[in-house]
Amino acid sequence: MSRCVRWIFFVAMSLLLAGNLCAEDWRFVGGSWQRKALSRPTRNANVVAAVSSKRHVAFPGICKTRQGTLLVVYREAYSHASGNPDDGRVMLVRSTDCGKTWGKPELVVDDPTIDDRNAAIACMNDGTLCVIWDRWLKTDNRRAHHWAWMTRSSDEGHTWSKPIKVSRDENVHTRSRPLDLGNGRWLIPYSESTGSPTASSYFSIFDPKACTFEEIAATPLGQRNIADETAVTRAPNGHLVALIRSNVDPQLFQIVSEDNGRTWSEARPSGIPSQFTPADLITLHNGWLLASFSFRERRNERLVVSRDNGKTWDVENSVDVFDGTMPVGGDRSYPASVQLDEQTIGTVLYETRTPPTGGHIWFVRTSLAALDAPKVDTLYQADAKAEAAFALWPEKQTSPIHEFAYRFTGFFGAAPNRVGLVMNFKDPENYTAFEYQMGVAPNRRSPTNQVQLVECVAGKCKTSHARAARNDWFNDGNIHQLAARRADGQWTFTIDGIDQFSVDESVGQPCGIIVRRASVAVYDFPAAKKDR
Repeated sequence: MSRCVRWIFFVAMSLLLAGNLCAEDWRFVGGSWQRKALSRPTRNANVVAAVSSKRHVAFPGICKTRQGTLLVVYREAYSHASGNPDDGRVMLVRSTDCGKTWGKPELVVDDPTIDDRNAAIACMNDGTLCVIWDRWLKTDNRRAHHWAWMTRSSDEGHTWSKPIKVSRDENVHTRSRPLDLGNGRWLIPYSESTGSPTASSYFSIFDPKACTFEEIAATPLGQRNIADETAVTRAPNGHLVALIRSNVDPQLFQIVSEDNGRTWSEARPSGIPSQFTPADLITLHNGWLLASFSFRERRNERLVVSRDNGKTWDVENSVDVFDGTMPVGGDRSYPASVQLDEQTIGTVLYETRTPPTGGHIWFVRTSLAALDAPKVDTLYQADAKAEAAFALWPEKQTSPIHEFAYRFTGFFGAAPNRVGLVMNFKDPENYTAFEYQMGVAPNRRSPTNQVQLVECVAGKCKTSHARAARNDWFNDGNIHQLAARRADGQWTFTIDGIDQFSVDESVGQPCGIIVRRASVAVYDFPAAKKDR
């Protein structure tokens, strides 16, 4: 089939699939454009500092005691993972007014010869408080974790028992709270995420009276991609549902147990995005499952619910928890949540740097109503794998300002992922566009979020004016305004009213929207309006 014939077929199929999306004379090329009712999320500003420190504070966990006190455990240290034997101790802060104010830090455990880290806390059915954590040390050029550990309290966390080991394998690490199985046993999640043949997501079935346990490998041994930090809860149908951090894929994996954790289903992609960070998982009073997760590259934490025992997750309508503080960068995230009352969720996460700057453990309140917010009409590009999807406006416009509101909804193809304003369009291999690009470099540590001008001729694309986006990352799940403004013979590309770069007006006239390898919702359809 010739290129011309393929192009005609491509356009015809795109128009057929588009149907009556919006204005009758819009043109849709590539992707899966549709009208869809989605929520209009807003930024959450209900934030207080549970911990403020000049030291490195990270990896928080939270629970509500039987007396209604909120307890947050976290690691206090010199750095994220210094390897110093005297680094890292598990601390606790408490709130007796539902998170409005927080007390002074209290010590839970500190072995001065090793790094105590990755603590999680739970209130078991009988009121016992249980903290699990792991220990880490770099010796002889070998970095290794040293077992999962547990300590308990029967007095609201004022005193703690002597630590005991709760894992059989040594090189494992913890992250998420244990779960009371209701049959006299507790389920303790941990994992080995190395490249060894024993890598797996594990559970320890613990007998709190005898202090004995049985270790269960929940994922196939040696499959490191699904052998990392794991959160678990019990769904209303009685099944145990767990979410696992992936080491390769930018989303969480899910497993299910129908026999109280002794056997587990094959891991499947959950659809919940995660840029190599763990989630937290709880069951709400109304029966929904609630996952707290990091949307992209540790830049934005969000809440998502399942209303069907974990079969599906409402990713497209996730709710903002906290947007990252730019000077902190990527040493942040690890959200954990608890239900405060019938109307409110409380979530903790960290943002920190090494001393003397230090950081915070943030406590954020979210209204449960936000998870069931009214829906509005959007133009939705749903194909996250589409190499390039175009929504072209009905006619050439001459207005000096062109803009549209977009939101990444959470489904992503291979990085980088993009959204932009088309300035010239002939076909998918010949166009010019202002683009915002998000993604992670191959080493997974260096974000490549940037703005750029892309000129594509005969399928070969050239990028110019590429630079880091100013004033924000714009790669979260919140709504942003992307625009081009013409003045003095130039077009200026802006996001949320912030100038990014300018080029000569000869690049063209705005004529549509481009989306690459991401699901994106467009709000209000401002670009479809006539000249203003």
